[in-house]
Amino acid sequence: MDTKIYPYHWQGKTILVVEDDEPNFKYFEFLLKEVDATVLWVKNGLDAIEICCSEDQKVDLVLMDVLVPFVNGSDATREIRKYRKELPIIAISAYDTFDNRERCFLAGCNEFISKPVLPEKLLETMACYLESVVEFKPTKEKVSIAKPKLFKE
Repeated sequence: MDTKIYPYHWQGKTILVVEDDEPNFKYFEFLLKEVDATVLWVKNGLDAIEICCSEDQKVDLVLMDVLVPFVNGSDATREIRKYRKELPIIAISAYDTFDNRERCFLAGCNEFISKPVLPEKLLETMACYLESVVEFKPTKEKVSIAKPKLFKE
């Protein structure tokens, strides 16, 4: 019997969690194991840069705490972007201010989620970047589209 409570299945996806607080990491780890993702953990921005920019390490998405030691999350993101422009990076912070959000987006984060992180919000946001995109295949059949009548003819 399948006991998974979330509809996502990310087997083969590797998520890097950049979080210096172990209880917070354990929370993320629990959620990510529920969706079959592989989880990597680093406690500072310097190690995040090293892993993300390594050719030997596959990372599909980063959960980046903004306030981590050595190199903060915004600076780490800025450095990662030099080498991995396409890598989805989701900033996570307990400080949900306009300035903090702006700093994260200007550094190159794709999303910003404030703590406490709700499981559904986190997984839905991640799904936008991890789920397969259905490829559009044109059909040979003619399709008629009704034009809206905005003005009287």
